[in-house]
Amino acid sequence: MAQDQAPTVPNEEVSPGNTVEGLGLPVRRSGRVCKRPHSYDTNSPQKNPSAAPQPAPETRRNPKRKAAPESFDVPDNLLEASLGPWKEHEQSEWPSWVELESDPAFFTAILGQLGVKGARIEEVLSVDEDSLAMLPHPVYGLVFLYSYVEEEYAEPEKTEHDVWFANQTTHNACATIALLNIVMNAENLALGEKLRKFKQDSMDLSPPLRGNMISNSEWIRTAHNSFARRLDLLNSALALQNQVDKRRKRAKSSNSKAKKTTKRKSRSSGGQSDEEPAYHFIAFVPVGNKVWQLDGLQGVPACIGEYQPHDHWTSVMRPVLQERMMRYETDQLSFSLLALCNDRLAEIRQQLATNIQILSDFATKHHYTAQDPIHASTDPRLFTYHLTTSDIQSISPDDLKAYAPSLYPSPHPSPSRPPTEGPHETAAHTTRVWENLAAEQSRLRTEYASEQRMGYGGGSQEPLKLVGRTKDYSAAIHEWVKRLAEHGVLRELGEEARLFTGA
Repeated sequence: MAQDQAPTVPNEEVSPGNTVEGLGLPVRRSGRVCKRPHSYDTNSPQKNPSAAPQPAPETRRNPKRKAAPESFDVPDNLLEASLGPWKEHEQSEWPSWVELESDPAFFTAILGQLGVKGARIEEVLSVDEDSLAMLPHPVYGLVFLYSYVEEEYAEPEKTEHDVWFANQTTHNACATIALLNIVMNAENLALGEKLRKFKQDSMDLSPPLRGNMISNSEWIRTAHNSFARRLDLLNSALALQNQVDKRRKRAKSSNSKAKKTTKRKSRSSGGQSDEEPAYHFIAFVPVGNKVWQLDGLQGVPACIGEYQPHDHWTSVMRPVLQERMMRYETDQLSFSLLALCNDRLAEIRQQLATNIQILSDFATKHHYTAQDPIHASTDPRLFTYHLTTSDIQSISPDDLKAYAPSLYPSPHPSPSRPPTEGPHETAAHTTRVWENLAAEQSRLRTEYASEQRMGYGGGSQEPLKLVGRTKDYSAAIHEWVKRLAEHGVLRELGEEARLFTGA
């Protein structure tokens, strides 16, 4: 859950006073290093009875603070540290999980990094029948984002063993938990080697242990944080530490005064809270002929209903989502619905890469030098179709043979194979094959453009958007603002604003 908590960790608010000025970052307090007492020193004279007793060292009632351990270390200049460049392996070794934006492009990229193939995330703008029917099929599951309100479920006595379900056991991981709860239950969805092994190793585990396995998987956490800036990770870690510090203080004073407990209860049970709302991702997925709600903060999956073979499983979801949205409509809560579905563009892209590789082999063999169609793995037009040189060169021989069996015959030809054609027939045949391959490529390129115009696949700006999201411009903006301040520009703007407002 974005800004959410695991089932065993209550949601705490961050005091506005405990923030870094100018950044809004919650400040955490360093701990103390516990040093070994002098009496445990092997060189201490107290270990030798015959040695003369030494006076005990003078101790202070409030001893000087020691350096914090590495895991609790706070840089002296927090602003400078947060704006600094990434260190080697820092992102993969960072233990925190950041909040994820409900963006189809980011979710699709994270799916790819997890090892999911042939699927993508599409935004669902309406839950009516026509909107759901227009999604590329099959639809493997839905991801629902909403402003979190704690709800009570009538949990079944036992968990359904046919449903792969993991609990959320760490902060801000609900988006990836929802994706994995769909992916692990999807039929005929291609998974990478790591993800297949993860599914196999976690199959016999309970939901909490699966969630713990996810939390401790560095490669999953790295994929989750792949679009996070350094400032995002630092903010997440500081917010978590601040909550831990506040929880410890409350635990110490929980038995001191009963009125404090009364105030805390009244604040959490009613009225407006200054705390920002927490947003949470949950998943809906079909398994068998049933539709399940998989909420990482609940103990077990919740069955939404059953559907008939001639109906699409999303027909069960429409009234559930509509009811949920209407239930909180008066609170003006935010919602977002994403669908994990088949990636038609990926299919076309794979066919196009195979076609280009075949044309490349054919052009090399027969010395074709025409510009069209695309027949080189270094052609700059590949970027238009989100293809790279490695995508073309990695096409397997089996894929080439399946696409054009006549051009890649078996190494042991059949005795009934016709004799070799004459020179004139060979030239005509070669030209005909080239033209057929060129026509097929033209069809694929047209279909690819058509899919993009329909809005599926993120459009041609998606790669640029993803690349831009990985760049952190905070340091450049901060330096620019500093230069403006040095030249007095900010002061002049402030004075102009005061004159304009009459303040």
